[in-house]
Amino acid sequence: MWVFTSHGFISIVQHLHNGECFQVKARVPHPLKKLWPDHEIQVIDWADYRYRINIRKDEVTPVIEETVRGIDYSSFKNECEWDDGYHHALVSIWNTMYRFQSEREMSESLRRRPS
Repeated sequence: MWVFTSHGFISIVQHLHNGECFQVKARVPHPLKKLWPDHEIQVIDWADYRYRINIRKDEVTPVIEETVRGIDYSSFKNECEWDDGYHHALVSIWNTMYRFQSEREMSESLRRRPS
């Protein structure tokens, strides 16, 4: 699952060898340090997600829940302006998903059109 937080982007997946753990991955270490400061971050130079932590599932869920409960902003992109690079990436993602929505709506509209 991809999660975009105000601290940064993370990917949460099932740990390959431990059913009780997730592997939480990030492109930069900041979100892992912010969300799970007591966990050692592995740095894997050859990996697409270079920064990772292996963490029990019961340690991930409350942090994500608290992050959601702490939302007090009405614009996610604006909340992330503290990091120009991350904000720019979010705008790109927003544009990509907006195009996806528009193309999907167009496609569905054409399918509903009588022949």
